[in-house]
Amino acid sequence: MTQDLPDGRGVLEWITPQINPHSGVPIYLQITQAFVRAIQRGTVRPGDSLPTVRHLAATLRLAPNTVTRAYAELQRQGLIESRAGAGTTVRTAPATPSVTEAGRQALVEELHDLLHRMTASGLTLADLRALFEQFTLSREREAL
Repeated sequence: MTQDLPDGRGVLEWITPQINPHSGVPIYLQITQAFVRAIQRGTVRPGDSLPTVRHLAATLRLAPNTVTRAYAELQRQGLIESRAGAGTTVRTAPATPSVTEAGRQALVEELHDLLHRMTASGLTLADLRALFEQFTLSREREAL
C-alpha cells in the first residue's frame, strides 16, 4: 500500500494501528519507527507525501509537537525532507547508504515478531536454522 493520496490517507490507514500509547515507548519514537519500517518495506516510497503534522496529530489524537519531533528525527536520519509549500516527502535518495540505529532497531523488532509468529505456527528452531542457512547460502551465491 503506497501513499498516493495528497492528504496522506494511505499512510494514515497504515500508521494508525502501529501507535500504542500504552506500550511504554515514547509516541514520537513509535511514529519514527513506524515510518522507518514503512520506508524499508516500501509501504511508502521515495517521493511519497506524508500527512501534514496537524493532520497526523489530529488523526492520532496527539499534540502537534509530538509529530513534529518524530518528523524532525526522520529528517535528521535523512529519510524525509520538508519544503515550505511542498510538504513533507520521503527522500528520493537516502542521505546515507547504511541503516541508521533506529532503522536497525526497527528491523530487529520486525524480525523478532516474525520469528515469534513462525514458531507459533509450528515451525521448530531447527526449521528456522535451516531457513537461515538457506538464506545465507543464497546471499553468498549472489555475492559471487
